[in-house]
Amino acid sequence: MKTNQQQHTQGRLGISAGAAVLLVSLLIAGCGGGGGTPGAVNGVVPSVTPFTGNSYSVTTDNYGMTNPNYLAASTSTLGVVLRSALATSMSDPDFKTVSRIDIPAGVAAHGSYSLGSGGSGTPAFPGTVYFFNGHQSTLLRTVGGSISFSSFGANPGDRVTGSFSAVVEDGSDSATPKATYTIAASFDFVNETAGAVLPAPAAASAAAPSYDAKCAACHALGSYDSTTQGASDLALKGGKLTSQFGSDLPGHQGVTLSQGELSGLKVLLNAY
Repeated sequence: MKTNQQQHTQGRLGISAGAAVLLVSLLIAGCGGGGGTPGAVNGVVPSVTPFTGNSYSVTTDNYGMTNPNYLAASTSTLGVVLRSALATSMSDPDFKTVSRIDIPAGVAAHGSYSLGSGGSGTPAFPGTVYFFNGHQSTLLRTVGGSISFSSFGANPGDRVTGSFSAVVEDGSDSATPKATYTIAASFDFVNETAGAVLPAPAAASAAAPSYDAKCAACHALGSYDSTTQGASDLALKGGKLTSQFGSDLPGHQGVTLSQGELSGLKVLLNAY
């Protein structure tokens, strides 16, 4: 699998030096990137109560994110870390983060913040929203958008509820300017709990038959399909499909994709 350089530090105007130190400390305490157990950084796996009542619902995604099958909220004296992931438990050795929200303890219980470089009249979010999409590292960088909370507490058992709409830049894109996508979701977690998403969502591999039938003759796809007939490797290029295909209309090389095939292929390509 091709991995990208990890983007764990992002400059943000308006964050004080003290807040920046707090954020770095929170990242270490929150631990866990795209793969391995979430405690890999400091050797401690957060202790959480099994719970299937957490929710993370994607409302907009024109990139093609993997559907998480596991949700977790862990706390420390520094704040809260919300994770959507591909995992069976917090100690799963193959734990893969899909998205992660790091929230410092001082965030207002009811408030809105700007993401990325900030926005006029809205305070900058002192935490970070990450999109690993199941990879060990990522070049998906949050460059704009907003996040809001309708409830927030940093203690075990407190509920963290809100939503975000993030503008994400694809650092792996060779074009200038680089492609940007919108990923939006609502979330509702109880601190110090974790559990499976029920019912289990479709895996990225569900779209493999569509790739095999309509793409594999010319293209390669990372570790899934290493052979190519002269065309490009489609790994991490799921977001590009929107500009090349319309639902049920002939697109690239005359290939026609249904809306379901198009959505599934975007997720599959970005998983490799």
